[in-house]
Amino acid sequence: MTLDFEHNQKELFRDWHQNKTKEEFTRKLQQQAQAEKENLPELLSREDLKKRWGMNSRQSVHQAASRADFPQPVCTFNHGKTPLYLATEIQIFEVNHPWYLTAGDRLAYSHWILRNVLDPDS
Repeated sequence: MTLDFEHNQKELFRDWHQNKTKEEFTRKLQQQAQAEKENLPELLSREDLKKRWGMNSRQSVHQAASRADFPQPVCTFNHGKTPLYLATEIQIFEVNHPWYLTAGDRLAYSHWILRNVLDPDS
């Protein structure tokens, strides 16, 4: 049985009682939902990134996310206010920008910038 909603509208949406068509559609849709759940990718919000990187403020994550090479969100919710990022793309970003991983890494990177970029003669 294919899930032909249009052809089965009467049995599905006009009949308010339980019937064989509804039972079959429900069973198939539950199987489909389970398969979809098993294949969902891991998604991270900016709050997840804040915790992951041990940052104290949302602004710090916003600054990282504003970089041109930061991954684009794969979807948003809350009327576009909450972007979600694919965890694998965040891992790629972390590999290429390891100083974001911990507060200690960020401090060491700032010292490296001071010694090697801002004051290379000292």
